[in-house]
Amino acid sequence: MFNIDLTLYRNSFMTQVYRSILIFLFILLSGSICSVSAQFLTTLQQLEKLDSQARNAMQQGNYAIAYCIWQPLAQHGNSSAQYNLGWMYHNGYGLSIDDEMALNWWLKSAASGDANSHFALGELYAQGQGVEQDMSISLGWYISAALKGHEPAQETLLALLSSNDSLSQNTFQQLLQTDWSILGDTMQVNVDKANTRRGPDKSYKIVSTLHKGHVVIPLREQNGWTYIGITGTGETAWIFSQLIRQPAGIYPLK
Repeated sequence: MFNIDLTLYRNSFMTQVYRSILIFLFILLSGSICSVSAQFLTTLQQLEKLDSQARNAMQQGNYAIAYCIWQPLAQHGNSSAQYNLGWMYHNGYGLSIDDEMALNWWLKSAASGDANSHFALGELYAQGQGVEQDMSISLGWYISAALKGHEPAQETLLALLSSNDSLSQNTFQQLLQTDWSILGDTMQVNVDKANTRRGPDKSYKIVSTLHKGHVVIPLREQNGWTYIGITGTGETAWIFSQLIRQPAGIYPLK
């Protein structure tokens, strides 16, 4: 009986030891994880606080303070700070206007996927500021920004693609066939069949016949007709405005 009791005692003792060790390790590891998480959250909070301070300084015209906050953040790879520094150089906020420096910071920010920087680079290439003017490169940056949901890029892209030059028309046709959703709001044919024409009148030749529900991109309106991009085919044509439906929230046609 004594041996049995001793064995039970030893088993019970060892079980308690193992349990204590496991509890200790759990507490130790949990403390480390919480410490790391807290440190990570504190870092994010500090970044947000610093960015807010820099923005407030900009609004008050204290550009030097904003620069001193954003510059070290940008050097350490913060894409928002990189974009903001580029904006300061581009506009001469407390600095001499230097579009080459703006280009440098926006390229770094764009590499991290910042949509604002993609759009800004499109603007530089469109205007030839700090770089040689190149609309093909500009369109590329506008498209990449639009793909990220950047609304000004979508609006700018749509305005550019509605022009008559060959580059814009070719790009527009390709997007209509593939990535037309980046062009912004759409409209749909609301009748069983609708003819599209070369010009804003029934006297013009028919381009194609669209069926109910076909998605089109509205470009401009004239005398009750809407100039549209036809998704899927890449064609552009005019359609009687009452034959297409305007989804809620669509931007006003000009």
